[in-house]
Amino acid sequence: MASVNAVSTGGANIDLVSAYESMLLNNPKTLAAKAARDAGLNEEDIARAALLPKVSINYMRNRTDRSERLERASLVGQDDTIDDRFFGKRTSLNVEQVLFDYSAISTYRMGRLRAEHAEVQYRLQLQQQAISLIDAYLNAVLARDLLELTHHQLRTYQSTLHDNETVFAQGEGTRVDILETRSRLGTLRAQLVDYENGLADALKELSMLLGEEIKASQLMSIDLYSEQLPLQGVDKQTLLDDALTQNPEIQAARLAVSYSELSIEREKGQFMPRLSLFATQDRVDSDNINNSGRDYHSRTIGLQVSIPLFSGGSSYYAKQQAHSQLERAGYDLQDKRNGIEYLVEKYYRTCTTSMQRIHMLRQSATDGSDLVAALRKSVMGGERTNSDVLDAENQTYQARRDLLRAVIELFQAYPKVQFYAGRFSEEDVLALNRRMLF
Repeated sequence: MASVNAVSTGGANIDLVSAYESMLLNNPKTLAAKAARDAGLNEEDIARAALLPKVSINYMRNRTDRSERLERASLVGQDDTIDDRFFGKRTSLNVEQVLFDYSAISTYRMGRLRAEHAEVQYRLQLQQQAISLIDAYLNAVLARDLLELTHHQLRTYQSTLHDNETVFAQGEGTRVDILETRSRLGTLRAQLVDYENGLADALKELSMLLGEEIKASQLMSIDLYSEQLPLQGVDKQTLLDDALTQNPEIQAARLAVSYSELSIEREKGQFMPRLSLFATQDRVDSDNINNSGRDYHSRTIGLQVSIPLFSGGSSYYAKQQAHSQLERAGYDLQDKRNGIEYLVEKYYRTCTTSMQRIHMLRQSATDGSDLVAALRKSVMGGERTNSDVLDAENQTYQARRDLLRAVIELFQAYPKVQFYAGRFSEEDVLALNRRMLF
């Protein structure tokens, strides 16, 4: 069901910023993460309640029916029977304030950690959804542009086939040229089906993230000749250092370690005395047979000490379990660090090396176009064959296809290295939209 705050692009062009805003309003995972964050923020207040005063009022109103038989010892066979009915009530006010409860103190600290973890988890899930959105958007653009590029190549082959058939009809050329061009056309048409399916899948994935149907014509275009390099002036070590302190996954794993440590402290509290101050005020009016006809008030104030002695061993084993959970959390943290460091290095390497490859592919695509034009002239002069032209056209097509994929790969690597380094923000969405789309 669509969100009540859902917005629609109405079929207009949608850039990366508009897609991000639509995701925030419509995507169920994003909305669920926000609701989970709001619920988690209450954990501190819930845990604090164990340290605050507890006040209760008890009120009881009752009717008592009494039937009593009294046997007289001096007169055998004689007795008296008393039938009575009376109404009573009892009102009490109880106040208790914990003065020392180590388990409750540790539980409160754990509640604070759970609230902090909820905030970190929300930031993590929101950024993950943003990365998924960027990937999905760029994948849809890639699928659309690959399909358009393949259609262009198909028209090129069709033009070449027409030339082959015209020349053959004039008594020149060979049937081999026609068959070879037709073979290339058949292969390309089969590839066209794959690209059409790929575009449909990419648009469906993007539409699910945005909460509305997106068409290929609504997507912006990629600037294949942008010279603005991401991460200029940022070295790898800085990114690795930032990742260890700012990455939300590492922060969540670190909070899990602290939480396990407090779990041990909470279980230690099960072996410690509990001290509390209590005060009670009672008013009793014939609440039972013993108090029939009595109306009295009482006030009590004092200290209460509870010292645990034995509870079947549950506290001991709970403490052992907490130690094991702490050990596991420590290993999880180390594993998360190792994985994040690897991903930072991987996407940083992609960002810093892709431009050189992109420059070479740009040059290859340009040279390929010039080569095709030159070979067509050579074929007319009898110096080259139709096969040479087809090979050059295919190489040019592959260079343009590889260039498109390389640019998309670079644009997808930038937000990922920012995310894993703990530096990702909405500014990165704006930067991608500004530098890479038009």
